[in-house]
Amino acid sequence: MKNKLKVIEQLRAVAKPAVFSLMGVALTLGSQSAVAGTFGVKVVNEAGQPVSGASVCVGLPGNYKQFGALFTDSEGQAIVEVPNMPIVVTVSKTRFSGMRISEPARGFNLIKEVTLAEGVPGPRCRAGSTLASNSSIVIDDIDVLEGVYSTTLRPTVSGEPSHYRVSRNKDFTGANWQPFGNDIALSSRLSDAPSVYLQMRRYEGSSKSWIEARSSVVTVQLPIIQ
Repeated sequence: MKNKLKVIEQLRAVAKPAVFSLMGVALTLGSQSAVAGTFGVKVVNEAGQPVSGASVCVGLPGNYKQFGALFTDSEGQAIVEVPNMPIVVTVSKTRFSGMRISEPARGFNLIKEVTLAEGVPGPRCRAGSTLASNSSIVIDDIDVLEGVYSTTLRPTVSGEPSHYRVSRNKDFTGANWQPFGNDIALSSRLSDAPSVYLQMRRYEGSSKSWIEARSSVVTVQLPIIQ
């Protein structure tokens, strides 16, 4: 089945609106200014269920990550700030067919629904990661599992990491490396944050000699607590 996309929601207009229709959905259009707005995707599978941990890259031809490279949250959503100019959006996840779409310049905030079908991979987005090599640690996807009392991250990662660290701050102030299993349970302090930063590493050796490989730092959007 072909990948599908449709506009599902408009969040806010930035100027006095004029109503028009796109793909059968009524929208509100603001003036064509250069003021940044937000653009997001809601990624679902063919059954209409949210897909968490999908990689979303938003940028320009030749630099697909220019405006953001992040993972969808437990609701399947990922949102970034963008200028009022044409953009390119890449969405992918392991075991699904990736897709790349071009979006025109718009002067308002918007979320689009993107349906990923299972099948042969198409264009790929590696959110925050570099291309894999024999010595690389690469975070491919992250599932965000929201529990009653806590939030858990379940990353899909290559390179056999031994440790991880997670923090509210990109410089990982006060965040120590922790042994990595399959899941990463966030503390209540981190679960309340709108997003966290995650990095993984493989460490072998002693205090006198060691070998270390680290992943790129990735941003994980967490569910908004109502």
